[in-house]
Amino acid sequence: MPKGWLLSGSPDCNIDRTFTSIFYFPHQAIKTNVIKRIYRNPIYLAREYKRIIANGQVKNQADLARKFGISRARVTQIINLLKLDKNIIDNLDKIGDPMDKKVTSERELRKSIHQS
Repeated sequence: MPKGWLLSGSPDCNIDRTFTSIFYFPHQAIKTNVIKRIYRNPIYLAREYKRIIANGQVKNQADLARKFGISRARVTQIINLLKLDKNIIDNLDKIGDPMDKKVTSERELRKSIHQS
């Protein structure tokens, strides 16, 4: 050992404890499964909520809101979509449920309720 080196601890402490690791990373990132988003047709959802209440599965809108974990106001907003003009409802019916992409938002449909 050259002069001037200072060793702390046992001079042979790292012998038989040293190891080498080799990591290989792929050149391209592996794509995970992309979850395809499904959008509910707001008219179908409004009818479903109305039917659940009418069938007696829940007592009222507040009970329905608790069941689905949403607010009572949200339940009211969705059910009020059934007050839309018949032509708008018919056009939304043609799209079907579930929808592959969001055609219109429930929020925009609510604006049409107040204009009628």
